[in-house]
Amino acid sequence: MTNSSDYLKFEIHNDPEIIRFTHLNNGEAWEGLLTREQYADREKYLSESGIAQANKNPDFQAKFPDGHEWFGIKFFILKDTRLPNTSKTSQIVSSCETLNRLAYCTYTGTNSKIEFCLNSCIGGVFTEKKYRGQGYARTMIESLNNFYEDLRQQPNQPKFIKNLVMTLYSEVGDYYSQFGYHTLHVPLHNITHVKELYSDYCDNKDTGKGHFLGFDDYEHLIQLQDEEFKKDLMKSKDSNKDSFIFMIKPDLEIFKWFQYRDIFIQEKTNNGKTQPPYGFELENHSHIIWHHNWNDNKLIITKIYLSEEDQCSEDALKQLFSKAINEAKTTNLDILQFWDFEIPLTHYPELEAVLKKVCDDDELYAQNGSISAVRPPPGYNSESIVWEKNTKYCWF
Repeated sequence: MTNSSDYLKFEIHNDPEIIRFTHLNNGEAWEGLLTREQYADREKYLSESGIAQANKNPDFQAKFPDGHEWFGIKFFILKDTRLPNTSKTSQIVSSCETLNRLAYCTYTGTNSKIEFCLNSCIGGVFTEKKYRGQGYARTMIESLNNFYEDLRQQPNQPKFIKNLVMTLYSEVGDYYSQFGYHTLHVPLHNITHVKELYSDYCDNKDTGKGHFLGFDDYEHLIQLQDEEFKKDLMKSKDSNKDSFIFMIKPDLEIFKWFQYRDIFIQEKTNNGKTQPPYGFELENHSHIIWHHNWNDNKLIITKIYLSEEDQCSEDALKQLFSKAINEAKTTNLDILQFWDFEIPLTHYPELEAVLKKVCDDDELYAQNGSISAVRPPPGYNSESIVWEKNTKYCWF
């Protein structure tokens, strides 16, 4: 598909040469500890992961015979045809991609039903320095919005595509609000005083019985998360009667996408050759899943799940935190981070009290440098769109 505007051409593509070209360019912003070539290699590696190739998953193809091709990662470019056409890439001025995942939603008219929807999360928005200030990024995002709106409006589309909702994570503040994206600020908790957290909250104990999580041995935990998510979605519906409410469906492949990042950067930056654990499950299935962010020296909690019996006190949470703290220590990561929507401090008064005592204000409620935003579907606005479970797990 192509959108034309005199000399600007917006295109979806899957040409490996073009994809690598765009990754070599945007590595300027996101290469971190990697070289530019390593960064492009990593992006290729991630684009071959299960969540990025969900359109080829036999289960998705069977469940969604119509529309399954829209799952996974999609690549887009903007060309300026006034530039010399000397190669496949010579006219590319801007690029982006979307990771399209399965989500749940409910809205006015669905009664007590939960429906599927396609979540298209925008990432990798990049314009080379020499092309900035000419409106290319604006044209690209407007074209991307139109592209997916046209997809929604095509005749005989399956319901999950009709329910499509677009999201993104902005590193440029509220820039995307001009394109219809409603900004949702989710505070971060950056804990640098992990030793004090271990002593004052965990009582210097690491006694939780259970086992560490490997690369892909916890599908049963994803099922528990899925059940909890659907219950919470219906609770949210009760208090948001006239809203479009959605959440990204739990999927082991999403967690594995984070783990692929772990593995690649760990190997390239000499952070050890032994694959570390990716979380811990207590005997009653309460569990924690984490992500080693080698670039930023952080262990990030991507998911906390507490069984019903563990929701009455903070004992299990303390046990899970002790596992995370010791993992950070073992892997020489100095900061423990989690999003407030993942572990709302107001729900855990003991944890909140300890963190208020040991943390500085600017790390207890830190500004999120990757600001989530959602584009409400037709018929809804910023006041009637609810993104539940908006945590690091959803990030792209």
